[in-house]
Amino acid sequence: MSFQPIFLLLFHTEGFPHDEGFDITKSAQDVKKALSGIFTDIFIYTPRKLKQLPGSENFCNYHEGEFSLNPGLNKIGCGDFKSFLIEYTLDQIPPNALLVYHDSNFEKYVQYWQTDWSNLVDVCNYFLDKTFSDFFIPFEERDHEGNYPKIKHFGKRYTTNYFFEDPEFIQILEESPMLASSRMIIRNTPASRRFFSDYRKINEKKDLLTKWPNPDPHPEFIHSCPEQHTLNLLVYKYILDGKLDPCFPKFRFCHRRMGIDEYLEEVENKTLLNYLGKKSN
Repeated sequence: MSFQPIFLLLFHTEGFPHDEGFDITKSAQDVKKALSGIFTDIFIYTPRKLKQLPGSENFCNYHEGEFSLNPGLNKIGCGDFKSFLIEYTLDQIPPNALLVYHDSNFEKYVQYWQTDWSNLVDVCNYFLDKTFSDFFIPFEERDHEGNYPKIKHFGKRYTTNYFFEDPEFIQILEESPMLASSRMIIRNTPASRRFFSDYRKINEKKDLLTKWPNPDPHPEFIHSCPEQHTLNLLVYKYILDGKLDPCFPKFRFCHRRMGIDEYLEEVENKTLLNYLGKKSN
C-alpha cells in the first residue's frame, strides 16, 4: 500500500494578555509532543497566529453580545475560525492527503487520547469510504443526561430559515441528530475543498453566527454553538440537494473514542430518509 500523508490541525486560545479565551496552550503542546510521530505534520494556530494569515480579516473577531450558554465564544469569532483554518490548510497539503481537525482541549476531554492513533490512516479511510464522501463529521454524543443532541437544541431559527424554506423539512431537520464539529476527517480533493469553501463563505455572514439578530429561538434551545449549527445546516443542505449520501454521516463515537470498535454506533434518521424518498418520487 502506498504511503498516504496525514496532517493534524489544532487551534487553541492563549488567554490573557493575548486573547480572551482560556489558556489551553499546554494541552496543544502535549498533543504535539505525544502525536508528532503519527502525523506527517501538525499545524497549530492561535488567534494571534491566525491573524497573520492572508484573508483572515473577517475571522476570529470580537462580536457584540455574549452567549449566556457559551460565554466567551463571541470574543473569538463565534467559532468561525474552524471554517477559515480548514480551507486554508487544505491549500497547504498535497492532493488526496488526509487532514484531521481536532479540538485542542485534551485536558478537559481526556477520552480524546483513546483514539486509535496507531491505525489512524485506516480509521480515517474507513469512515470516508463508508459514507461515500471525502469528508466525515460524526454525530454528536450523548449529553450528561444521556440524551442525543438535536438540531433544535443549538443555533437559532434565524439561521435555519436562511438555509431552508420548506416547513415540513425544517420540522424534520429540527428533530434530526446534531453533528459534532470537534473532530473532522477530510481527504484533500476538489469535492471536500468545495464543501469547506462553502462552509467558510457561510461563516462570512456574521448575522448567522452572532447573537444578534436572534428572533424566535426554538423552545427547546439549550446551547449556543453557532459554527457547529451552520456546519450542520450545510451538511443537511448537501444531503437535501443530493450531494451527500442520505445516510451521512452514519456513525456516532461513544465516550469520545474515535476508532472502529465496540464503542462505534450506527445511526439512522428514518424520518429524514422517508422525506427524501417522497421528494424523489
